[in-house]
Amino acid sequence: MRKTSQIALSVLLCVTVAFTSGCSVGKKKTAEKADSEYVTLGEYKKISVKKSEIDEQVQKQIDSTLDTYAEYKKKKTGKVKDKDTVNIYYVGKVNGKKFSGGSCTKKENPDGYNLTIGSGTFIPGFEDGLIGAQVGQTLEVKATFPDSYSNNPDLAGKKAVFTVTVNYIQGKKIRPELTDKFVTKNLTSYKSLEDYESTLRRKSTEDLAWDSVYNASKVNEYPKKRTKEMYDQLYTSINYYLQQNNYTISDYLSAQKTTSADFKKDLTKTAKEDVGKQLVYGAIAEKENIKVSDKEYKEELKSYLSTYNCDDEEALNKQFHNFYGTDAKDLIMDDLLYKKVKSYLADHVVEK
Repeated sequence: MRKTSQIALSVLLCVTVAFTSGCSVGKKKTAEKADSEYVTLGEYKKISVKKSEIDEQVQKQIDSTLDTYAEYKKKKTGKVKDKDTVNIYYVGKVNGKKFSGGSCTKKENPDGYNLTIGSGTFIPGFEDGLIGAQVGQTLEVKATFPDSYSNNPDLAGKKAVFTVTVNYIQGKKIRPELTDKFVTKNLTSYKSLEDYESTLRRKSTEDLAWDSVYNASKVNEYPKKRTKEMYDQLYTSINYYLQQNNYTISDYLSAQKTTSADFKKDLTKTAKEDVGKQLVYGAIAEKENIKVSDKEYKEELKSYLSTYNCDDEEALNKQFHNFYGTDAKDLIMDDLLYKKVKSYLADHVVEK
C-alpha cells in the first residue's frame, strides 16, 4: 500500500550498487586515442588537503555507522503529531476484504512498522489520519488509493479502511559508544577500533585527493564511442532494474514527471561525466604506469563470484550482460584501476 514513487530514487541508485568507484560502469577497450590525449591533468604529485577536511569525512562515516546501530527511546504516552515517527500495526480492507500488501500485524512482523508522519510514504489520507491518535490507541483510518497505482492496478482509485494500532512514538536517538568491543562485534571486517579508524582515514584521504585532482583537471574532448557505450550500459542497468521490479521505462518517466527526451538528455550527461572521470584516472595511470595485474584481477574475481553467487566467470558474465550489457572483466579491471590510482594519489597528499 506504499506509494510507488520510490522507484525514482531506487533507479538512480541501482547503477552504482556494484561498484564503489563513483563511476557507474566500466569502460570497454576501444581503438580510440590514449586517455591522456583527451584531458589536461591538474596537479596530482603533490596534493594539498586540509587535515580538518579529512577529520570531518572520518567523523561523518563514524556517525553514519553509529546511526545504523542506534536505538530510540519509546514514548508510550502522548498524541501523534506531524513529523513524528510512529511504530504501528495495521490491517487494510477494501469493501470489507483484506488485500495483498495491506497489512502489518504483530504475528507477521513483531517489530511493527516505523512510519514518519508527513513523509508521503503511504497513500493519501493514511498518515494524516493518524495525527492526534493516542499511543496505545487502535483506530480506523480512511484513505484512498491514487487513480494510478501501479503496485496493484485493481486498487487504483478505491477507498480503503485501515485498522491501525499505535504502538509507540519514536523518541530520542541513543547511539552506541564506539569502542573496540563494538567494532569487533558489529564491524567484523576490522580487527580493532584503531584498524577501523585508520581505514576510514585512508579512504577519506583517497576520496579527497581524487576530488582535488579531478576538479583541477579538464576534459578537452569526450570520445564518442566510449560515451555511447557508457550510455548503453547505464540504460541497460536502469531497464533491467525496472523489469526486475515489474516496472517499465514509461512507469519511471511517469514517476519522475519527465519526458523521454529529457530522460535521454540526463542519461547522456551522466554518461559523459562518468567517461570524464575514467579519462582522468586513466591518464594518471598511463603517466605513472599504474596497471592491474592478472593476479589482482583473479583475487578480485573471487570476491565477485561470492557476491553474485556465481560458480565461475562465465556465469558472472551472464549476470553482468543482464545488468550492464558487458563482460564482468571489463568493469572489474576498470574499478581496480580506479582504486589503485586513488591509492597512488593518497600517497601524494600533503596535509595542512
